[in-house]
Amino acid sequence: MTGKGKITVCIFSLALIFAGCQPSVRFTSNKKPLNNSTYSKPDKTKTKGVPPSYSPETIGAERYLIIEEAENWLGTPYCYGGYSKDCTDCSGFVLNIFQTAGIVLPRTAETQFEFGNDVSENDMEPGDLVFFRDKSRISHVGIYAGNNEFIHASISNGVVRQSLDDFYYREHYAGAKRVIQ
Repeated sequence: MTGKGKITVCIFSLALIFAGCQPSVRFTSNKKPLNNSTYSKPDKTKTKGVPPSYSPETIGAERYLIIEEAENWLGTPYCYGGYSKDCTDCSGFVLNIFQTAGIVLPRTAETQFEFGNDVSENDMEPGDLVFFRDKSRISHVGIYAGNNEFIHASISNGVVRQSLDDFYYREHYAGAKRVIQ
C-alpha cells in the first residue's frame, strides 16, 4: 500500500472511531407494534419552539435553554460523524446542544451513556439524555423533551421530535441519564 493509501485508511478508521452512532441501525420504525403499545411516525409538521407549558421557571433555565436549542435544530439532516447544523449524527447533535449551556459531553453515544447519573423513566425531566441499545451496545442518544417525547438525530429523518412509545424505541430503550442537576 502506498503512503497515500495508508493515510486514507487511517483517516477513514479514525472517522469511524470518533463517529457517535452506527449507520447500519435504523432509528425509526415503519413496523406496526405487535402489542397494544402506541405507534407514532415522526411528525415533520410540528412547529418549532418550546411547548408553552415550559418556561425557565417551570423546568429551570439550563433545561429550558437545552430544549429551546434542540427545537432550533429540528429538520437538520442526518450524516454519520457530523456535528453541525449542516448535518449531524445523534451524539454530535447532543454534544452541540449541551455545549450551548456550557456543558461538555463526550463525543459518542456509548461514552455519553457513561456520563451523568441514572434516572428512572418515571422521573425523567426535559433535558435528560435517553439512550437506546442495538444488541449489546449503546448505539443511539437523544434529549428528553417532556410529554414522553425526545428530540434526536434520526438516520432516516434528521433531527425530529418523536415519541418514546414508538415501537422501535420502546423495544431498544436502554436508560436515561441526568447531566443537569
